[in-house]
Amino acid sequence: MKRYLLEIKTNKNIGDERWLRHLLTEWCEELDEALRPERFGLGEPVRRRFADQGVELAVRLSVDSGISLMLARVSKPKFLVDIDWRRDKGLDPRIFPWSCTVWLHFSAGDERALKLLRFLIRHFEPVFGFVSTEEDHRDKHFIVFDDIGGTAEMYVGQDVEETLPGVYWVTFFGPWAVEEIGKKRFAELKAEKLESIDGGYLVQAYESGSEAGSPLAKQAETRIINQLGKEHFFDKASVDIEALKTSPEEEVLVEEKIRESKAKKREAK
Repeated sequence: MKRYLLEIKTNKNIGDERWLRHLLTEWCEELDEALRPERFGLGEPVRRRFADQGVELAVRLSVDSGISLMLARVSKPKFLVDIDWRRDKGLDPRIFPWSCTVWLHFSAGDERALKLLRFLIRHFEPVFGFVSTEEDHRDKHFIVFDDIGGTAEMYVGQDVEETLPGVYWVTFFGPWAVEEIGKKRFAELKAEKLESIDGGYLVQAYESGSEAGSPLAKQAETRIINQLGKEHFFDKASVDIEALKTSPEEEVLVEEKIRESKAKKREAK
């Protein structure tokens, strides 16, 4: 099943009750009918129905629990939404710790995917966002390597830290990101489309999301990265795999925990 992947990064307080009520009301009642969520919950499976229980219950469920919502649409085009937020930001050192990720069935089409991204930008006021495909995102950020006990798998370079995650079919650079890169570079940028939106820029690298991951699409993304300055972007090729592996000290701790676990199981028999 081919799906678009939409994601935004923000430091906005998305646990605020009034903000959440406004977001869900517009999403469920005013956005394109084919992009409206039908279900909500605090995790999978997402079973509660907006038609039966309403926006207000969804708001109360999230606010009272301090846990962010997941949303889903089960009618075509299907999608799943994960709003990542925690009440206590102090537990997270990242400057832009929160996100909203949407897995949208490819039958929705490019126009609806972009419409949904614009909706998320307007409400979440992100520093960064993008639309691509799951396959392209995996190619850019997923790594596999040998580690203690076997093969390790990990997604890397997805956060806004020293660098931005990358350039995709459509990439949104919020005001903070624009300042970091420099407004002049955006003024001179050559891309398929460039749109000023909410104090930032929406950059389309090539015509259609269906091209994501192709050689020509990668060339177009690389040209944009070079124009904006490749020092501002994550590059999977530069990942230090050795630094990700379990250190000898950690290996000792892991082995000790395994021995303790086995000993407890023997005692319990």
